[in-house]
This record gives sequence, C-alpha cells and structure tokens, in this order.
Amino acid sequence: MGTSYKYKCDECGYEEEFFVGGRLMTKDYKKRTEEAEEELRSAVLYGKYGETVRQLIKNEREKMYVNCDTDLYQCMECRQFSVQIAKEMSLNQKDFTLTIEFRHECPGCHSTLLRKTRGSITFCPKCKMFTAQLVSIGKF
Repeated sequence: MGTSYKYKCDECGYEEEFFVGGRLMTKDYKKRTEEAEEELRSAVLYGKYGETVRQLIKNEREKMYVNCDTDLYQCMECRQFSVQIAKEMSLNQKDFTLTIEFRHECPGCHSTLLRKTRGSITFCPKCKMFTAQLVSIGKF
C-alpha cells in the first residue's frame, strides 16, 4: 500500500501530488526495495559509510532492520521535492533503538535532502515562501 501527498501554494498556484511507498502492492516495487536493501547492506559492509557503521552492522547483522521504501524529501536549498528510496537501518535492543539514516543528495542542486515530516505547511518549491500546504493525503 502506498500514500499520496498533495501540496498546494495559495501564493503562487503551485500544486503537485507525490506517491510514496507501495511495497505490498506490486512485485516490481517489492523487488526494487529488496535490491536497494541488499545494496545498502553491501555498501555498509564494504565501508562506504565509514568504519564505525561497518563494524556495527558486521557485529549486529542479524538484528538490523533495513528500510528502503520510497519517501518524500525536500531540498533545503532549492526547495524542490523528490521521491527517493529511504536508506535507513535500525537496531532494536532491550533498552534502546539505534537508527541510522543515510543522506540523500538533491538531484537538482546536489545539496542535502531532508525527509518530509507530515507537517501541514512547508516551503513552496516555486515561490520559495513558507506557504505550501499539505492539502490531501490518500492511499493507493
């Protein structure tokens, strides 16, 4: 099942809908996310994200949960939205949960993307004002 998010800006007329998730809906999506999860595990184990993370994953491999579902991100420089594969690993222990979220790069300006929280107002990618509102959430 996936989720759709529609943003609209009353200042400039910007309106766009984004579709994220869908893992249980299609075999294609499930295959892509499983491939991304394996790619992330391999990259971590080969040291792409540093020795500390590599050792943690190496020692706790069986207990790690990997999330590579798609999610909505926004660039804090150019304000553009993009749907990206989330790269996230979690280790659940009795007394704590450790979550590692790997950074994404904006496809437009190469700045760091931030995952969108489901707040109702954000920066409009067109007029750059803090006026884009989440006007609908749906399931597909």
